[in-house]
Amino acid sequence: MRMKRGTDHNWETRKYRGDMAIYAHCHCGFEYCCSSSKRNDDGSWSFMQIITKLYRYCPNCGARKKTYNLEPTRYDSFI
Repeated sequence: MRMKRGTDHNWETRKYRGDMAIYAHCHCGFEYCCSSSKRNDDGSWSFMQIITKLYRYCPNCGARKKTYNLEPTRYDSFI
């Protein structure tokens, strides 16, 4: 039996307690780290994370992704 393509069109960005990274979450349960560290004006590393790599589709269910929320949803649990 062939699996249908997912229909969820947005990534939910999440931030967990005790972790600096930002994660992109799909409705099917697939989740991956989509952020990297930002550099300061003098070239040193900063603790601020920015979203740098978002897939255009979910590798697990195949849903085409068009949008994401700019402000990550904060979870009080550990990953």
